Amino acid sequence: MKTILFYTFLITPFFILFAQNKPTFSVVGSAKNKEVLKKEERLDISKIKVENISDKPIYLIWETVYNSFPKKWDCSMCQYGACQIGIPKGSFFKKLNPDQQGFIAIHVLPVNTVGTGVVKFKIYDKENPEYAEILIFEVEIL
Repeated sequence: MKTILFYTFLITPFFILFAQNKPTFSVVGSAKNKEVLKKEERLDISKIKVENISDKPIYLIWETVYNSFPKKWDCSMCQYGACQIGIPKGSFFKKLNPDQQGFIAIHVLPVNTVGTGVVKFKIYDKENPEYAEILIFEVEIL
């Protein structure tokens, strides 16, 4: 009996930890978009979708973890629920219900400036920050 109690107390924290780290959202398709344009063109939208795979509403938060877009490019981004000028440091989606999809999207006007830029967003559930995905947008202007 003591052995059973000992092992129960020993493994219970692992089950709790595992249950908390279970993903509540997933990336729909690829977590990386690569766009190639001519310098006189513009990137109207490049979008990566995520879906709530849990059985309850979730609130996703995102942070910009890397941004090498040339300063001359005119950029903006949108997340599910709002759009913003430039590439901000972070924000959040409006509520995603079960089976509902949200997105992060970027827009680039290269202003006739050639170059390559990458922006990476870390996205996670407010209630489960241990599980995160990195969404990557790579843009090359020729």
